[in-house]
Amino acid sequence: MSNRQLPVQLGASLSGHTDAVLSVAFSPDGKTLASGSWDKTISLWDVSNPKIPVQLGVPLSGHGNGVRSVVFSPDGKTLASGSRDKTISLWDVSNPQMPFELDVLLSGHNGEVSSVAFSPDGKTLASGSYDGTIILWDVSNPKSPVQLGALSGNGNIVVSVAFSPDGKTLASGSFDKTIILWDVSNPKSPVQLGTSLKGHSNVIRSVAFSPDGKTLASGSDDKTIILWNVDPVSWQACACQLADRNLTRAEWQQYMGDEPYRKTCEQWPLEPEATPTPTP
Repeated sequence: MSNRQLPVQLGASLSGHTDAVLSVAFSPDGKTLASGSWDKTISLWDVSNPKIPVQLGVPLSGHGNGVRSVVFSPDGKTLASGSRDKTISLWDVSNPQMPFELDVLLSGHNGEVSSVAFSPDGKTLASGSYDGTIILWDVSNPKSPVQLGALSGNGNIVVSVAFSPDGKTLASGSFDKTIILWDVSNPKSPVQLGTSLKGHSNVIRSVAFSPDGKTLASGSDDKTIILWNVDPVSWQACACQLADRNLTRAEWQQYMGDEPYRKTCEQWPLEPEATPTPTP
């Protein structure tokens, strides 16, 4: 029998919202909890003593519809919220007892914002929407955010987005039952990595990376969770074993773009350069 204790409820339930709670998120230091609700507000809670949580001030109001997603920046100073009103708000929560909305309302989606996620360095915010797109925002200065462009690869509503721990990959789960991995190492020029991941038979509600970035978990309306191997080193070894060769130059250009041609399977040689045809 496991020696782990069974989970128990810590103190009383937190009540303050007047409608369903759609999203909760802890601050990086674990002392503050944010909750977003259909009642169009966000509440901040002091959970430094989780047995005696305390609501901090009045609920944050600024959205014109339900708040579907909340997330703290890695430094804990900014809170992002995505709403059914198709916008994203940024809130200064450096002092959670006296938070205030920054003079920023990010509008770029044509549908409700279902998910928001900060990159690990806090410089980029990703937002997934019912309009089927993902927008990357430069929030290195949260008072002056800049839209970096929109990603459209999912064939339907984007429900969940998540950055890998190194910040180089973004995963998006969709109503189309698939997951797409995006190379966002350069957020100004994101690229879809391979084909979409297919395995679920219904809407994908949530995606999350493991702390080492090698595994992605996805949860679906089909009542299942799938664990995906997203370790590039493992992919490379598998591809080498299956192909028994390196990529050809044409394949490399197709899948890797402008990245210099190189070996990925050390045990096999590279395709030689084409010999120029002599001019008659």
